[in-house]
Amino acid sequence: MAPGIHCFGDSHVNWYVLEDKGALTVIDGGMQGHWSQLLDWLARRTLSMDAIEAVVLTHGHADHLGIVERLRRETDALVHVHEADQRLSRGAGLRRPPRRIIRNLWRPHNLAVNAAWMRDGLLRVPPVLQASTFSDGEVLDVPGKLRVVHTPGHSPGSSTLVARDGTVALTGDALVTLDVVTGRTGVGIMPGKLNDDPDQALASLRNLEGLDAQIVLPGHGQPWPDGLADALKRARRAGIDWRDVSPHHHGHDHATP
Repeated sequence: MAPGIHCFGDSHVNWYVLEDKGALTVIDGGMQGHWSQLLDWLARRTLSMDAIEAVVLTHGHADHLGIVERLRRETDALVHVHEADQRLSRGAGLRRPPRRIIRNLWRPHNLAVNAAWMRDGLLRVPPVLQASTFSDGEVLDVPGKLRVVHTPGHSPGSSTLVARDGTVALTGDALVTLDVVTGRTGVGIMPGKLNDDPDQALASLRNLEGLDAQIVLPGHGQPWPDGLADALKRARRAGIDWRDVSPHHHGHDHATP
């Protein structure tokens, strides 16, 4: 992925572990069924769960919370979430799929994604019962010292986390490379009504201007290695509903932990 950043998840949703001098920060939490990925990876690295010092959420939606409460209970890790998404992470709307998902269940890719996520426990995601909140511009005192850039629209507290001295942007669902409904690839905001406020999601890309990140690690889809500036340009061209997504394939397979 990037130096000391490891990708977990499946071909539909990503979450990450950032390693800093033997201490770990988990970024998002995928599905409950992904728990064994973390255990296997820790075992291969001869690390214990005690190495996990923090969990940081890019936002509070169910498909990013799967193992978070379990991590909180089984380690001393503190969970961090933007103050505007604390309510979401505590369970508000956890069982309410977006309208665009429901309306498009007939699409094969959407059906496959939902079948996989149901199998991995999407409808049983436990709420995060305790979390510390952050706000825009903070540098979090966690392994890797993540800097917060508030990028609302997908959710009220949706945030991009900047790591590795500004060279890596973990964008959550503020900027993705996969439309989970249709399977289209490209770079953009989450398309259409997968956002709480699509116009705001597009406008929030302005908040990422000037960041010099070379690698974009999204919540859905392949990493984008051509730099954040290029990703922003393509996302603006794609617009709210990915009207103009030209295929741009780097030949990367989905990273496995």
